[in-house]
Amino acid sequence: MCSEKSIGQQVKEARERLGLSQSELAGRCRLNIRTIQRIEHKEVKPRLYTLRILDEVLNAGLIGDEDDKMEQEELISLQKEFERKRRIRMGLFIAFVANLAFALIMILSNVPKVVFAPFVYLIAFAIIIGIGVVWRCPGCNGLLGDLFNSNYCPKCGLRLKE
Repeated sequence: MCSEKSIGQQVKEARERLGLSQSELAGRCRLNIRTIQRIEHKEVKPRLYTLRILDEVLNAGLIGDEDDKMEQEELISLQKEFERKRRIRMGLFIAFVANLAFALIMILSNVPKVVFAPFVYLIAFAIIIGIGVVWRCPGCNGLLGDLFNSNYCPKCGLRLKE
């Protein structure tokens, strides 16, 4: 990979050579415009898969052959993290359904709502917050589209499952 300090400048020069604005480049790469800005201003070191996306659009030679192994390791690590979060989402969804079943049983048993409702609402709220926290891309932290069957991140384009 090219030196860390020159990546932002290379991205900017390649973008300008193609006559693209930062917004247009972000759209073509399916990245957030703020990501492009941070890379160009050397505020962040982009992940290898982000560089791969930029390199494909800009054809700027940002990634060398020696980076392929590092990229594969990073991708495998992110995919494992995604699978871990997917299992957590599924568990939280099951807990949410169980919480609703508990509430229904309490209602059908004629237990006064004042006894159980606050706990049911609190637990449901906590579960929904938990699902929202783990319903994010491990690479860019962007929200994933489909709660149960996401294959790629719509924000950064990371392929999460093969």
